Amino acid sequence: MAVTSVYSTSRGFVRHIGSTEDELNDAFDNARGTNTTTGNTVGSTGTSVGWGLNMSTTRGGDFQCDCYRCYFFFNFGAAIGSDDVTAVTFSFKNQTNANGNGIVVRANSDNDFGTIATSDFPLVFNSSTSMTAYSPDFTPSLGGLATTAVSLNATAISNINSGGASKKICVGIINYDFDFEYPDVEENFEQKLNGISLTTSGASRAVMIVTHQAAGFGKDVNGVTAANIAKINDVSSANIVKLNDVSA
Repeated sequence: MAVTSVYSTSRGFVRHIGSTEDELNDAFDNARGTNTTTGNTVGSTGTSVGWGLNMSTTRGGDFQCDCYRCYFFFNFGAAIGSDDVTAVTFSFKNQTNANGNGIVVRANSDNDFGTIATSDFPLVFNSSTSMTAYSPDFTPSLGGLATTAVSLNATAISNINSGGASKKICVGIINYDFDFEYPDVEENFEQKLNGISLTTSGASRAVMIVTHQAAGFGKDVNGVTAANIAKINDVSSANIVKLNDVSA
């Protein structure tokens, strides 16, 4: 097994401002949007509020909701080639705020979004309003310049490996209890905002810690599953191109 650090090549946050409404849930629904919603503001450098929601009251007693989503794209292929990924930990620096539980979700069907744009707000959706989890929910580390480390799940690893030698992953960090779970909102949840570092160099960069190994033989042999075959006749499975004149 090898362990490699892979840094994001694209990053940024998108904020969508929900319409001011009489009802809490209307403001929340409008802020969360659907797969056709366009954001209002973006950012891709420095330190900023990156993900979460904020519900506030206006002078007239109505409600406004702001929804922030943060996106990162990682290209594993250049770093690990065609190796199989067996585990991934996503680490990122928290800045200024740490409020509300988060979750890592699939974004943009794992394709690069390039320079962040307001049109990227709905990248987390795999249908009109649903999302695919890439992690359990987590509580961000509190205080100062703390780092949050999140283990990605089997769905994320499977999607990475499906890319062959062109392995890649695009993730969103969002609020878990509201943006992901999407409940009916009956009370003002107030501020659930989280700061994040979007720096492109140094120790504060978002990073994927990838555990990987050379791909196995590729076919079952004598009832043994291919994934469990490391060697045949003392030859590493990664170096076998044929067995009994059958291509690997």
